[in-house]
Amino acid sequence: MANPHSSWEDRAIRWITTVGVVLLAAIAAVISYRHMYLLVRRHGETSWTAVLLPLSVDGMIAVASMSLLADSRQGRRSGLLPWTLLVLGSAASLAANVAVAEPPVVGRLIAAWPSCALIGAYELLMRQVRHSATCSAESGTGASAEAHATSQAVHTGAEKPHRTPPWRRHPRMRR
Repeated sequence: MANPHSSWEDRAIRWITTVGVVLLAAIAAVISYRHMYLLVRRHGETSWTAVLLPLSVDGMIAVASMSLLADSRQGRRSGLLPWTLLVLGSAASLAANVAVAEPPVVGRLIAAWPSCALIGAYELLMRQVRHSATCSAESGTGASAEAHATSQAVHTGAEKPHRTPPWRRHPRMRR
């Protein structure tokens, strides 16, 4: 029997969402990069610093997001570090956009919009990816089913099943 979770409609939805996120990322990257560049230059940094700093902020966001996604797909709790880096990077990007905006509230909202749109759209895509991993695990057996049960426990707040680390299972592998 075919897996109802991998229908062409689901693939089309994820493809359209991915295209939307890529488009928003391109728009936000251009606008946000320019804002961060201007802010860094305005505060006396060199042009090289102004060129590289926005990339470090966006890179940190991307790496933290992928770390969270990998942990979710493996059914692990992510811990404080990736969440902290994601929040700090997102806040830095948003703050830089707002800092270079025109003083009226409308100017600041306009400047903040690309970052907010990208953050929201990216999270929606990550939810779809996590959901597809969960659906794949539901239709699988063995390790996939175990990862699914652990993932479900992580996302519902239930306790994670206890596992003995590999080095404690076998006498030769003990540290």
